[in-house]
Amino acid sequence: MSAPKVSLEQWRILHCIITEGGFAQAAKKLNKSQSAISYAVSKIQEQLGLDVLTINGRKAVLTEAGELLLRRSRALLDEAENLESAAKSLNSGWEATISIASEALFPPHLLMAALDRLAEEAPYTRVEIIESVMSGTEDLIVQKKVDLAICGMQPAGHVGVPLMDMEFALVTGPNHPLAQLKDPITFQQLAKHRQIVIRDSGEKRRYSGGWQKAEQRWTFSHSGTAREALRRGYGFSWAPTCSLIEEINSGEIVRLTIEGSTNKRVTLNLVYPNFDTVGPAAKRLKSLLLDVVDQYQQKFMNC
Repeated sequence: MSAPKVSLEQWRILHCIITEGGFAQAAKKLNKSQSAISYAVSKIQEQLGLDVLTINGRKAVLTEAGELLLRRSRALLDEAENLESAAKSLNSGWEATISIASEALFPPHLLMAALDRLAEEAPYTRVEIIESVMSGTEDLIVQKKVDLAICGMQPAGHVGVPLMDMEFALVTGPNHPLAQLKDPITFQQLAKHRQIVIRDSGEKRRYSGGWQKAEQRWTFSHSGTAREALRRGYGFSWAPTCSLIEEINSGEIVRLTIEGSTNKRVTLNLVYPNFDTVGPAAKRLKSLLLDVVDQYQQKFMNC
């Protein structure tokens, strides 16, 4: 691959001439002599073998070829600026990449809100999100495959901070037969209908996720697919109400009452799998997650 004939500085000078309206204005803006500006343009035209500027009165005007090159070079200059900004970000201590294991119970809109705020502070830190279920999250923590984890059960030897309590309720679609019953549902009635379950993503699938005695069962590996099955009335499930609050408020998913049972709660925690190697971006994401959840709970105290 041959080296570029025109330097980034020469393209920057050309852009400044057009933006400022002439050679003298560009020289003042860039703190250069007017002869240096003129020389840069002449070198561009000499190196490319075509005219990019023409003088109309006292104003420099782009030729047709110059307009095309100016548009294409804008992307080149933007990428150079982004590259330098990324280097500055890394030099300030932000990691190039962090990874987070997010238990499927955790509301995705809260995770995205925290990630969006992190992106404002560390725009060049890439984030890998691994959506995991039950022992799958624990495996990622124990194997130290992520920088931060949102989990339910904390593996032995790992201590986290409470993030939020998740309330589980019995839910289904509004057209499901169970949704038509006025009296509290019995477990005998429940067992006759299809249950929607999310599979433990762990290597050994150590957990079953509560009551699973329905005669029929659909087991999904992703919460989004399970949510769609609920909306369409294909079955019932015990699900975290905070993750379904929009669907519940809109009536797409309804809560059921079951005889002699109360809704259960699970505490989600934030855990560093390897505290000694945690970088500033992972630490900041932890703080942002706590802030986002706190703001959300103040708004929806019944979650």
